[in-house]
Amino acid sequence: MPSGFASVDILRSGDPHGNRMVLRMTTPTEQPIHAIGVPQDWPSRTGPTWCYVFENEGVTLVDPGAQGSFAELRDGLRVAGYSVRDIDRVIVTHGHSDHDGSTAELVDSADAQLWAHQMYAALIAYNPWEVQNRDASPVHAEMNRVVSGNMDRRSHSFAARNSRYVAARKGLTVHREVDDGDRVGDLAFIYAPGHSPDELCLTLDGVVFTGDHVLPEITPHPTTKAGYSDHVAQDIPAKFSDSSRSYGLEAYMRSLKTVLDLGEERAVLPAHRLFNRGRFNFVSVNRAGEVINHHGRRLDQILQRIDDRPAGLEEVTRGVFERRKLSGGNLFMALSEVVAHVEVLQDFGDVEFTDEAMLRRTGTKKFRSFVQELVN
Repeated sequence: MPSGFASVDILRSGDPHGNRMVLRMTTPTEQPIHAIGVPQDWPSRTGPTWCYVFENEGVTLVDPGAQGSFAELRDGLRVAGYSVRDIDRVIVTHGHSDHDGSTAELVDSADAQLWAHQMYAALIAYNPWEVQNRDASPVHAEMNRVVSGNMDRRSHSFAARNSRYVAARKGLTVHREVDDGDRVGDLAFIYAPGHSPDELCLTLDGVVFTGDHVLPEITPHPTTKAGYSDHVAQDIPAKFSDSSRSYGLEAYMRSLKTVLDLGEERAVLPAHRLFNRGRFNFVSVNRAGEVINHHGRRLDQILQRIDDRPAGLEEVTRGVFERRKLSGGNLFMALSEVVAHVEVLQDFGDVEFTDEAMLRRTGTKKFRSFVQELVN
């Protein structure tokens, strides 16, 4: 039996990646938690979005899943012994379409309240791609230059899907805005930015619902540090006006430390990869430490790529991801991950970005002390 649970029962088997699987898990203090593997609306390597349902001062559902998957969610609830109308509140861990795409349909059908972080409430009126000013930083401007002209048909398909998602969530009302340290009954909230500026983790009876913050098998994509676009900044809560509090790899690594410090006895219930390739992936919060160390290795890898001479951003990216086909959206994702790491190296003084748009080492590795501080 995985640590953190007294029992795990399969109510319905799914495919080898967990799509349509329904579980009932029981904590050592007999708190039942149901998990539903809700298929995504497009082929995704992350597998289904795992939606969780439990009772805590009412029936709570965490992350209803992608737009277009509401019928799958409803059927999974039926197998778990619930109807849509049983749901009292929907909690969104963060504003990515595979997590909150079905929220509008669920809230309307269930007549349920929507709970989310303050930043989620501030940003739902905007297309996620317009929130940051991606030309404000020289390294971001160079990333945009490299990406332009490399978009493929899949990128246009994503744009159309994203447009439908943005239109649906603009009509949402957040009934309760939560922040770090808030509680309801036995449920506690942790603000955990870095993968998304509005990410929440939730703790309940020795379990941590981590959304995309901590995942088995894969490492979530970090955000970059670009500031807010002018027309968005006016809606950002004052306490989050400094975008570095909510965006960037450093913010992500520090919030991973917050989860790690909960103690290794805490079991993780992630939004993806709970079950994959025919097996379960039950992990503890120690996985947060593994993700921190992964980013430490990536920082070292980038420094090695510019060890002897200055190098361009595209050259470094293609070197780091040499085994992957990089074009269109894949190139952008790879570049933005490298930029997130370059920003940390710049902040610690280990790398400079020259007027010729080249990355140059300064000869130090100060970032290593930062990584060690987080995992020790």
